[in-house]
Amino acid sequence: ILGSVSINLTLMRNNGLPVRLTFSGDIGRPGDDILVGPDAFPQADYIICESTYGDRLHSPKSDSEAQLLEIVQNTCIRNRGRIIIPAFSVGRTQEFVYLLDQLMHEKKLPHINVYVDSPLSVQATAIMNAHKEEFNPEILEYITRDGDAFNFPGLKYISKVEDSKAINTSEEPCIIISASGMAEAGRIKHHIANNISDRKNTILIVGYATPDSLAGRLRGGTEIIRVFGSEHPVLANVEVMDNFSAHADWKEMIQYLSCQNKEGVKEIFLVHGNENALGAWKSRLLNEGFKKVTIAEMLGSIEL
Repeated sequence: ILGSVSINLTLMRNNGLPVRLTFSGDIGRPGDDILVGPDAFPQADYIICESTYGDRLHSPKSDSEAQLLEIVQNTCIRNRGRIIIPAFSVGRTQEFVYLLDQLMHEKKLPHINVYVDSPLSVQATAIMNAHKEEFNPEILEYITRDGDAFNFPGLKYISKVEDSKAINTSEEPCIIISASGMAEAGRIKHHIANNISDRKNTILIVGYATPDSLAGRLRGGTEIIRVFGSEHPVLANVEVMDNFSAHADWKEMIQYLSCQNKEGVKEIFLVHGNENALGAWKSRLLNEGFKKVTIAEMLGSIEL
């Protein structure tokens, strides 16, 4: 996301020799739709590396376009329903709006209203638009033709509470993008509660959600949800699109680590992944030629 970093430390031993330690943070994708890809980092002795998608690959962007257009056609045009999208305010919302902008520019998207209903999302989009120096060449070239990657006819940014409530009282077919991405807080909970029990609507999950979160339970196929103390049967269609993850998949993480001389890396510690991802990522790193890979333990202590 905008402003994200990896951390590289050179630590001095008592004998005056350096230890070079890198913490990857969340590894971005080299083919990110908006931002430039991750930079190469200096040679490290030890690397603390994320593992979120150590066991999987992302689908091509063309698949997400086709899936989204089919969902819009079925929900908004055929059923005259609404698509409700829980989305993180920073990164995910802008990626999704940019995709809709492109589809509208190419005259593929039907003319329906799209609401970005989150004050934080509105502010984050403005901040991102103010830092085009972080954009990749493809979106910059698109902006020269389109004028704005995050604004198209029918797109409305909502900040005021009364305007948000007005969306829920309307029955127009539309797309509502609202925070939070896990659907655990914010205005998205109201939109889900108001639309989840109508079969003509769709709840669209665009990325990872922890299994115990509201978005995660919907993703997992729960039949009843509790929101604001009331139970709601899940009658709306629930769709999942994983293509929007900001985390690199295992091939993209291999590309990120390709700047390193493997013989010079003494050990890689794996963090931030579930058990399957950690195990698969460890095996792939060893197969790539890294000498020692350790799955970090909570509160473990290691001397470098």
